[in-house]
Amino acid sequence: MKKVSVSQRFVAKLIDLLVVFGLAGILPYPLGPVAGFLYSIAADGMNFGPFHGQSLGKKALRLKVLRESQPATLQASVLRNAPVGVATFFAIIPVWGWLIAGLLGLPLMIMEVYLMIRVENGARLGDVMGDTLVVKA
Repeated sequence: MKKVSVSQRFVAKLIDLLVVFGLAGILPYPLGPVAGFLYSIAADGMNFGPFHGQSLGKKALRLKVLRESQPATLQASVLRNAPVGVATFFAIIPVWGWLIAGLLGLPLMIMEVYLMIRVENGARLGDVMGDTLVVKA
């Protein structure tokens, strides 16, 4: 299968991060940040209605997460989003958690983008952990 461009994956992730921050900002603390965290780790495993291994960002960009040629499951989504989810989890905690999230999140993001660029099929660390692949829907 053809490698999905890093720019498409970046825009899809940006849309998903807007959802995470929207949930965190609209809903009262701690419900909002917890809902944002849960979305950040489970979104690629949504398999109901129009979603089939797609977060809102991936749906908008017509991308899909597959595991063994099937739409990603909730379990695969949690595994593939664990590296980013760790940083997102700390973001729930005001001030100190935000610092920890930045210190963990930035190096993880750099490594994830590096792998997407360098690995032949565009797999990032999370894709290896979840045994998933992002493809055009």
